[in-house]
Amino acid sequence: MSRARRPTLPTALAGGLVAGGLLLSACTPAPTSGPASAPTSAPSSTMPADRVPASPTAVPTCPPPEDKVVRSAPGEGKTVALTFDDGPGPAMLAIANVLRSKGVTATFFDTGAHDAADPAAVTKVAAMGFLVGNHTWDHNYPAGTPSGWTVGYLRDQLARTSAQQRRLTGRPTCFFRPPGGYLTNVRTVASGEGMSTVLWSVDARDWAQPGYADPDAVAKIVDRATSLDADNRRHPIVLMHAAKASHEDESKVSSYRGNTVAALPRIIDWYAERGYRFVDLLGRTASQIAAGQAGTRP
Repeated sequence: MSRARRPTLPTALAGGLVAGGLLLSACTPAPTSGPASAPTSAPSSTMPADRVPASPTAVPTCPPPEDKVVRSAPGEGKTVALTFDDGPGPAMLAIANVLRSKGVTATFFDTGAHDAADPAAVTKVAAMGFLVGNHTWDHNYPAGTPSGWTVGYLRDQLARTSAQQRRLTGRPTCFFRPPGGYLTNVRTVASGEGMSTVLWSVDARDWAQPGYADPDAVAKIVDRATSLDADNRRHPIVLMHAAKASHEDESKVSSYRGNTVAALPRIIDWYAERGYRFVDLLGRTASQIAAGQAGTRP
């Protein structure tokens, strides 16, 4: 989950390279608006809801871990990867159902503790064809652990979560997203566990929504999730949340994600109208998943 108190992206990149700590904050300044014009045809990545498979027709294998942190969606042309952190939670299946009704795919980064609390939701989402990624077991930040993110600590967090996800989904876990975007020892450990490290380039900041349905909150989520700049316009990875981290106080961070669910159709429509193909982090569209095709990420 993102935090408002963390430095913005430029600050984090500069400070993290010196200190070896935080390299990226989820709370980046709002970028400039995305493309104003929209093509007349929808992208080929969308497909009728009745053609999206109830279960994947092929079990993907993981590509070799990337030698750098992934910050852009895979694939040729204009692609967008929708990602949802911190699940499972009450909103995760609702989010999956919206995605399926729109004929698009996405990737869910779950914590091991939440997977253990609701294993049926993990199995269901995987059976719907969505990728499930690793978001550590406990979602603790480096400052919240006795010795920080040591190699041993991270290896235990990642290995336990991936092993459980494989039992629940029948698939290897190919991607890891570090809570808060902290990168201390992350890529070394993730690569050793067979995973690429994935951050994001667009932050919807939906973790900050109120604990009730709010049209203004929905509008803000849509605006942030569709705010692109020159660096991320071609291949954005959009960060949203299906739940909240279990260690966070409900009085400070609400677990309500109804505004994310309400915003999602508008976000999907915005990208579809501008010719984006929706891909998971393996580079597969919903149509490719239905056909059992491999992804485009090498």
